[in-house]
This record gives sequence, C-alpha cells and structure tokens, in this order.
Amino acid sequence: MRTRLVRIACLFTSIAPAAAAVMGLASSPAPALAEEKSSPAQQSEGPGSAVPTEGPKAGAAPPPAGSKVAAPKASVGAPKTNAKKKAPESPPLPPSPARLWLIAPSPHGPWTLRIDNEGERPMRIPADVRLLRLEVDTLNKRAKKTVRCAAPAGLKPSGFPERRALLLAPGQSYMEHFDPRLLCFGKDEAALAGGSVVRTWYGWGPPPKWSKKPPAAPFAAESTDDPPAFAPAPGLAAPTVVLSYGLPPKEAAANDAGGAEPASPVDETAQPPGDKAAQSSGDKAAQPRGDKAAQPTDDKAAQTSADRPAGESPEKRVPSDKSHSAGPPIKPIVDANAPRLELTSEPWSDAASPRSIVVRVSAKNAGRRAMTVAIRSRMLEFHVAGPNGETSCAAAPPTGAIPRDLFRTLKPGASADVSLLLREVCPADTFNREGLYEVTATLHANEPGSELGLDAYTAVVPAKNTTLLRVKSAPEPFYAAAPRAVPTPKPEASQASEHEAHDE
Repeated sequence: MRTRLVRIACLFTSIAPAAAAVMGLASSPAPALAEEKSSPAQQSEGPGSAVPTEGPKAGAAPPPAGSKVAAPKASVGAPKTNAKKKAPESPPLPPSPARLWLIAPSPHGPWTLRIDNEGERPMRIPADVRLLRLEVDTLNKRAKKTVRCAAPAGLKPSGFPERRALLLAPGQSYMEHFDPRLLCFGKDEAALAGGSVVRTWYGWGPPPKWSKKPPAAPFAAESTDDPPAFAPAPGLAAPTVVLSYGLPPKEAAANDAGGAEPASPVDETAQPPGDKAAQSSGDKAAQPRGDKAAQPTDDKAAQTSADRPAGESPEKRVPSDKSHSAGPPIKPIVDANAPRLELTSEPWSDAASPRSIVVRVSAKNAGRRAMTVAIRSRMLEFHVAGPNGETSCAAAPPTGAIPRDLFRTLKPGASADVSLLLREVCPADTFNREGLYEVTATLHANEPGSELGLDAYTAVVPAKNTTLLRVKSAPEPFYAAAPRAVPTPKPEASQASEHEAHDE
C-alpha cells in the first residue's frame, strides 16, 4: 500500500510543471485557445462585425519563459485595403434607327428590298441583297411547313462587302429590286405561293443569348460618328409579309391586254346610233310609201350602189350575212395521231462556275405513231436572258451527212435526252456575271434523211418551259455598278416609287 502511494505522489510531482504551463497558455488572449465564453452582446453580432482583442486579465499569471504564445488572428470582417474600385458604367446607346422593308406585290416577283435611315445621324450599311434570309411558312401540306431560303455559300459574301458599303444620310434609303428565286432556288421555289408567310432577316445573326460579349463586326447598320451615336446592329428584321395570290405587274398587264376584246375594224360606212336613227327617219319621211312596195327586187343592188357615198369602193363595204349562205369556211384537217415532238428542259440548274453549266433537254414523241428522227446536240438553240442582257446561241445548219445509225425510231411516248455544256455553244462572255439566268431551248430537227432514202421527221420545236440557272462564281461580280442612296419615299407615294427605284 505504501508503495502505491509513493508512486502516485511521484506522478503528481512530474505532472505539476506541465499543468502550470497549460494554465499559462489558457490565460493568453488568443481566440483559438480562449476557454471563456463570449458575452451575449458578442454572440448577437454578425460574422462580418469586427471584434476587438482583449488584453491579458489582471491577476493572471504570466506565461512561462519557454512557452510560445499564439498571435492574435485578424478579424474576419476587416475591409481589404487593396480592393479595386469598379469604374462607373456608361449609359447604354440607343438602338439603330435603320428600318428594313420587304415589298412583295406577288409571289413570283420582282420583290423590293428597302433600308431607311430614320435617325438624325448618318449610318453605314452593306447594300447587298445576297445578305437576305427568308423563312417562309407555307400552306401546302405536301411540302415542308417552313422553308429557309438564303444565298449559297459561293454566292453570299463571307464578310462585310466593302465594295457595297453605302453611307445613308438622315432621310435617305437604299432600294433594290430582286428575283426571290435567287434565294428560294430549286424545290424551295414551290414555297413562294399565295398565302405563305414570309419573315425576313438582313445581315448577320446576333450573338447567342448566353453570351455576355458585345456584338462584334460585321454589322448590318453602324454609326459613322466617333463616339457612335447609336448601337451597331448585326442584323435587321423586316415586318412579316403575307404573299398575295396576284400576278406580277407585267403578267397582270399582259393578261388584261389579252383578255380585253379587240377593237372592231373601223367601218367607214358606220355611223353613230343617233345619226343612223336620224338618217333612217329622214329617209322614211322622204320616201313615199308606194315606192317601197313598187320597187322590184332586182333593183336592190342598184339602189345599194346608188346609196353608197361617192368615192367609196365596193370592197370596203361590210358584206351582209346573206353572202355567206354557201356555208362556213372549210377548216383544215388536223391529224391528232400524227407523230410530233414535245421539248422540255430541266426546271433549274445550279452551277459553281460558267465552265460547269450543264442543261438537260428531253424530246418526247407525243403522237400516236412512231417516227424516225435525228436528234443531235448541235441542233439545239438557246435564248439566254441574264444580268448582262439577252444572248442567242444559234444552232448549226443541216449538213446532210448524218449516218444511218444516228437516225433513231421513237415509239409513241418514247423520248431522247440530250445534255450539253452551254459554254461550248454560247459566246464566251454570256455567263461572265454571277446571278440568275433564264435559258429557253429550241430544237431544230433539220435532217430529213432523203440522201439515205429516209422520210425523217423535221420541225422547229420550242421548249415548253424555261430553265432557271444560278451561277455562283464568275469573272465579273454580282453587281455591275456601285450602290446609291435615294430619298426615302413618302407613305402616300411609296407604291409609285417602287417602280422608279434604283434597279441594279
């Protein structure tokens, strides 16, 4: 028992110096080692409030000489002296005063592009119709519901077209007529019909909604001032347009002229109704009643010649219906079953350059009997209407030297197809400009085969349709002249100004 007590006493004596050191550290002001609880006032303060450090309490034992005292930590809510001050934000610029309009009087064109400067400061725009993009909502259930039309990559400018840069003063506009088939090409042309809804965008797309960066060049409208007077616009949107069911102005005028009744030839003997009535009553009053009954039938011709005015030839008088009592004129007989050719060409062709323009033509026997005919590519004639005007690519004359194996027999309904490069048959400068062309083919089947003892079919057959050709790249640019600004048309005179606008 005594041994155990001695051991416990020795253990307490060895622990006493370490306990004294621990008590000295506990009395230091370090918050991490403080054992005292904070007051209720300090507990109510938020985490951001500064808490002043307390000094050593009076009567507390000083720490031992060899002990380390923890340094007081900085307060959590102390302000940072190196914090950067934010620069004051400048007020946002007003939106661009450029206004885009799409004027579509008919589904088939021509349409008009118009950009107005409705602001008080000048602006810079790219005057290029190839920057248009169309979204067409169709009513045709067989076609796609929404058709997106735009210029192809080879034809559309990749960046801002500096040659087409145009400065618009306040109150000025840019107007250009164009064919909508330049954008809605090929099968997309079917979307251009009455009742379709067209949404138009001009220029380049805006940055995505999630992007915080400001819009970058190129711009569809920007200020010419420094600093800018308004914010630049990457693109412009036009009001939504609903296509009508009407015809283009030229076709409507042609239909009106063709549907009107032709004026009757001038009859020198004809008189106004009033004069006729007066003359008839005067003749009746001057002629006795007995003379009319007593006049013989054979003297009617003599009386007619006597009533004719002097100097008038008998051929000028309109013959009466009695002169045609012999019967109607005999009409020529038409053999509906005779062999005949019908020529059709492909509706459209998209070419990367003038060297790659290919047109395919099909000649079909639309009759009920077989025919023998020679069809060669040199027999085709083409009429080309494009940006540089109209050009005729003539066919070759007959040679009379075609061998027998080149004459073919076409049964009823059979056809012969011919494909050729237009660069080989047309003048070299026919397709020197980019853009749209309309090509009309005509077949000159001019080889009768009489030198071979054949009775071949010969005729001049025009094509039933035209081929719409689009050339993406050519030696000459899409535009031949620089753009120009025109005064903004007034609302009441906008329709009349469309026909007088600058046409590139």
